[in-house]
Amino acid sequence: MRIIPFAIKGAFVVGALTTGAFFTGAAIGAVIKKSNVLTKLKKSQFKENKSASSK
Repeated sequence: MRIIPFAIKGAFVVGALTTGAFFTGAAIGAVIKKSNVLTKLKKSQFKENKSASSK
């Protein structure tokens, strides 16, 4: 009957990791949304070089 305590501990570890990943993702999403990082990245993308020759 050692498997039941092991399963409970394993479930607790998996739950803690999942919760930590959720809160980390939510925090990163809130920071990105607040500081408009996405719009800054879109503006800094490389533009197409129209004067280059196309072969």
